[in-house]
Amino acid sequence: MEETWSCIPTLLLWMIMKRLRFIDNLHLSAVCKHWLNAFHNFPEEEQIPPMSSCNFPWLMITKDHRGSEREFFSPWTKTKFTVDLPEFAKTIVLLSKNGWVLLSTCSDCCKQVPRVFLLNPFTRVKLEMPTLPRVFRAYMPSGISMLEGTPNCVALGDRCLAIAHPGDNAWKIFTVPLEICQPMFFVDRYLYLIDKYYGRVLRFNTIDFTMTKGFMGKEVNQFGIEGNGSYFLQCNKEIIGVCSTTSTGRLTPYGHFSMNGFVDAAWAFYKYSFSKAAWEALADDEIRGKSWFLSNCGAKFASAAEGTTVERVHFLSKLKRRASYWLFSRDLNSLGKDAHSYFGNLSRKSTVWINMG
Repeated sequence: MEETWSCIPTLLLWMIMKRLRFIDNLHLSAVCKHWLNAFHNFPEEEQIPPMSSCNFPWLMITKDHRGSEREFFSPWTKTKFTVDLPEFAKTIVLLSKNGWVLLSTCSDCCKQVPRVFLLNPFTRVKLEMPTLPRVFRAYMPSGISMLEGTPNCVALGDRCLAIAHPGDNAWKIFTVPLEICQPMFFVDRYLYLIDKYYGRVLRFNTIDFTMTKGFMGKEVNQFGIEGNGSYFLQCNKEIIGVCSTTSTGRLTPYGHFSMNGFVDAAWAFYKYSFSKAAWEALADDEIRGKSWFLSNCGAKFASAAEGTTVERVHFLSKLKRRASYWLFSRDLNSLGKDAHSYFGNLSRKSTVWINMG
């Protein structure tokens, strides 16, 4: 039988993969089953060279959530590619972490209780989660715990807290205060739930399922400012609160834009101290050397990329009046200047940040 490119020995494919960028290896894995298998089984002791700016998140653009195509776009490298998977049809993104996407079926399309599952769109591995109780909606706060690069646990919050491992038969359901169930982050064996309006924290032990209240009961914003302009993200094993304020100290929500970008605003960064159960101002050297990524639309993804040469806050926003998505960027060192938009209007297509790994 005449040999074809699909017959290249796995060892030779690995030698090729070591010389390619990450995005090129994704394309390589889509050629045939043999090449996909080589991609999945690349030796752990080796390392596939990362793509340029691999620490930066990508944008996932959905033209029609009922369809199976999703477009991935990197504003930093201007790279774009389309993934067509049947698992994407009639789904919305809840969260992404380390290349995995937590998806929920759209109840309006399926006319049934939303179903949640994990999908790696680049390796095409799918992890099923238990059937949700009927009290849950399509959109809900969520958290993903990782173990050796693979999702170990998923938490969902909607009137109550649900926790399960991939492959479990049922969710474990717990009662928590409704207002606290907003951003949630896994750090070691604990799940931290945060009241996005006041910065109050509830700690949930995923081993013995006990809860420890932090700032519950206080009605004063824990960052010393009035209003609600706080965004939360996880940087390694630290939970960060980012607040937007004007030079006068008055809170300016991140969603307040002029046509050219941010209204005059500065950023205050706080770190949650696990030992003191309190928020502490982040030191300058902890803020610098990173780029920060926030969003007020779709999946509430936020992250920080270390080792970046330009220190900026990047904000993905859905402008309600225009019903369109915009990407804004602001230099941390330039308080008085207008924000710079990387490429302006993203049109009316649904857009969210995606953590590539």
